[in-house]
Amino acid sequence: MAKASKKGVFEFDQFRLDADKLMLYRNGEEVSIPPKVAKTLVVLVERAGSILSKDELIERVWDDSIVEESNLTQYLYLLRKILGHMPGGRPYIETLRRRGYRFNAEVLQIDETPARVLRVVSADNEPIHAYSGVERDGNVLRVVDWQPVEASPSAKTDHSTPAQDVVHPKSLWPRFAIAAAVLAVFTGTAAITFFPSFMPVASNAESRRELSVIRLTNGSMPGGATISPDGNYFVYHESDGEIVRIYIQQTGQTSRMEIASSSDKIYHSTTFSPDGKFIYSIASDKGNGTTSLLRVPTLGDPSTKLLDNIGGSLSFSPDGKEMVFRRVNSANNETSYVIADKDGKAERVLLQRQAPKALSASPAWSPDGKLIAFAEYDLYDGKSRGKYRFCAANVSTAQVFRVSAENWDTVLRTAWLPDGKGFVTIATREDESYSTRRDQVYFISYPEGVSQRITTDGNRHEPDSLGVTKKGSILAVPGNRSSQIWSMNSNGDAATAVQITQGAADGRSGLGPLPDGRIAYLARTADEINILVSGADGSNPKQLASGFPFVEELRSDPKGKFLIFSSSQNQKNRLFRIEADGGEPKQLTFGEGNEIDSTISPDSSTIVYQSVVFQNNVAQTNLFKMPSGGGEATKLAIADCAVPNFSPDGSLLSCVRGEKEIVVVSAADGAELERYPLPMFSTWNFGIGWTPDGSGLIYIVTEKSCSNLWVQPRDGTKPHRLTTFSSGIIFRYAYSPDNSRFFVARGYPIQDVVLIENFR
Repeated sequence: MAKASKKGVFEFDQFRLDADKLMLYRNGEEVSIPPKVAKTLVVLVERAGSILSKDELIERVWDDSIVEESNLTQYLYLLRKILGHMPGGRPYIETLRRRGYRFNAEVLQIDETPARVLRVVSADNEPIHAYSGVERDGNVLRVVDWQPVEASPSAKTDHSTPAQDVVHPKSLWPRFAIAAAVLAVFTGTAAITFFPSFMPVASNAESRRELSVIRLTNGSMPGGATISPDGNYFVYHESDGEIVRIYIQQTGQTSRMEIASSSDKIYHSTTFSPDGKFIYSIASDKGNGTTSLLRVPTLGDPSTKLLDNIGGSLSFSPDGKEMVFRRVNSANNETSYVIADKDGKAERVLLQRQAPKALSASPAWSPDGKLIAFAEYDLYDGKSRGKYRFCAANVSTAQVFRVSAENWDTVLRTAWLPDGKGFVTIATREDESYSTRRDQVYFISYPEGVSQRITTDGNRHEPDSLGVTKKGSILAVPGNRSSQIWSMNSNGDAATAVQITQGAADGRSGLGPLPDGRIAYLARTADEINILVSGADGSNPKQLASGFPFVEELRSDPKGKFLIFSSSQNQKNRLFRIEADGGEPKQLTFGEGNEIDSTISPDSSTIVYQSVVFQNNVAQTNLFKMPSGGGEATKLAIADCAVPNFSPDGSLLSCVRGEKEIVVVSAADGAELERYPLPMFSTWNFGIGWTPDGSGLIYIVTEKSCSNLWVQPRDGTKPHRLTTFSSGIIFRYAYSPDNSRFFVARGYPIQDVVLIENFR
C-alpha cells in the first residue's frame, strides 16, 4: 500500500514544511497544526502539480486505517484556512470535480544539510535559472547531487560567479528593500530638485507630517474591526444573511480568510492578543442576548469559550498575561472592571460603580502596565443626559484620578498609543450628539489631558472598531449612508422604481406622501435637518420649517392637512405639528419621557405616540393617545411596545416588543390581540407598516447588503417578499394615500476599514 514518504523539507512561497517532523512554518514562525492535517499537506505537497484522487489521498494519509471521507474534508477545509490563497489569488489546494485534488504552488524540496539552497522558481512557470543540480517532478523542484561550497571573499562580490544564483528565497527581501530605498532616495531627491515647494518646513519643535488615511477594504460593510500589534493583519466581522462571519485579512492585500462563523451568535469587540497569535471576540446569543468571551487562534482553529457575562471590548496587559473587561450586573444596576488571566481565570474586581454612576464598555491598559484608562458617566435619569469623563485607575492600588477636564456625550472604544503619551477613542464631545461631529476619532494626550480631533471627513465611525499598532497607526471604520426617494408601483416591482430626489440624505429619517401628490420628507444639509415638501416627481422642494436643533420621525396626515415630527427641546424629545402649507410649528407633548415615534389615524383626528422614560438607564416604554390638535393624553394598556402604526381602518395598532415580535393591539384601549415573530436582520425602528387591505404587516429585511420589504400575513401563513430590489438599503417606505404608488427612501451605505497614519 502506498504511503507518504515523509522525507525532506519543502518550501513554497512563505511556507516551510518539515515532512519528517510534520511541522509547518510561515515566515519562520511555527504554525500550530494537528499531525494528521500536516501529513495530509505532506502528501499533497509531494505530488504538487499532480491530481490526487480522494481514495488515493485517504490511502496515503491514513495508511491501513478505515476512515470516513468527512475527516478528509475537514482536514482540507482547515488547510485552506491556514494557507489562504497564493499571491496571485489562486488556491493552494484546488478541488477538481470528480477527479480529486491538486496542490498548485511551485515547491522546492531541499536537504537540511546545506547552508544554502537554490532560488525558488515562480509559480507561473517562468523559466528556471538555477544550478544544474535540480530535477523537476510536476511542480516539485529537488536539489540533487548537492555539494556545499564555501564562498571565498572575492566570490561574494563577483557577480559573474554561479554562487550568486544560489539564493535562499528569504534572502531576496533585503535586496528588494535596498532597491526600494535607493529608488525612494532618488525619487525624493528629484522631487526636491524640480519641485522645491514640496520640501517640508519644520517648526522649532517637530515638523508635522501629512495625515494619511489608507482604505483597507472595499465596501464589505465590516464591523468590530481591529488590527494586530505588528500591523500585518486586521480582523472584522460581516453579516451574510443570518450567518455572521469573522474574517482576517493581511494589511494591504485584498484576499481574506474566514476564521469563525455562526448562525445563532453575533460577534463584536474583536481583540488581538499582544503576541498576535490569538483573537478574542465577544459573542452575543441571538436568542437571549447572553454574552460570552471566545478565543480563536489567528489561523482559525476551533474557538474556546473562556467566560460569560462580558460587556464591551478587552484590553491586555503589555506582557499579555492578563486582560481587563467590563461586567454588568443588571439586577443591582452595577458595572465593574474585572481583571483575569489570558485564559479567563483568576478573576479580581478592580473597580465598581453603582447606579446612577457607571463605567464605559472599553477600558484600556497602558503600555507601561501601570494604568487603565476608562470613562465614567452618569446614567440618564430622564431629565438630563449623563456626561462621560475620562479617568485612569492605578492597576496596583485601584486609585482613580481624572485624566481630562472635558465632558463628553459618548465614549466608545478606547486604546492607548504605544509610547504611552495618550490614547485614542471614538467619542462625541459635549453637546455635539446631533451634529456631524458625533462618533469621531480623538486623541487624548497624557498626562496633559488635551483632546485632538483626528477625523474631520463628516463620517460617523463604527463604535466597535478601533485598533492601534506598535508604530502608532490607528485602525477605524468610518461610515456614511446615502439616501434618495424613489417612486414605484404599489406591487413592489423594482423595475418600476424611479428616483425622484437627488439629495445625499433624503427621506432617511422621515417620509410622508400627501393626497395631492406632493411628498413631505426630511433632508440633511451639513448639520441642518429640514422639512421639505416637493412635487410628486421631486420638483420644486419647499422648506416648511427650520431652526430646530434636531428633527426626526416625520409623519404625514392621511387627509393632507398637517405633519407631525419630533424635535429635541431641553434635552428631551417632543412632538410638534406643522401645517402642510407651512406656518409656525406647535408643540403637542409635554410629558415626562422622550416622545419620538408617532402615528396619525386615518381620519386625522387622533395621534398615538411612544413615550420612553428612563430609570437608572433602564427604558420603560408606553403608548399614549391624544387629539391631533393637542390636548390631554391617555395611556394605552399595552406596555413595552414601541413605534406604533395605525391600521388602514384605524381600529388597530401595530408595535414592536423587545425587538423580537410584532404585536397587534386595539387602537381604542391598547389591549393585545395578536403576536408574530420578527425575523432576524429586520428593521423595525420606525414601525411595522400595513398592507392597504390590512391583511398583512410590512417590515424591512436586509440580507447581504440588500434590503427588501416583506409581508407577514395576519392569517399566520409564511411571510413573503413584497419588493424585488437586488441592491441598496431601504430606510423608509410609505404608500401614497390612494395606495396607487409606493415610495421608498433607499441608498447605499459606505463603510470600510481604514488605517490612519501621521496624525501627530
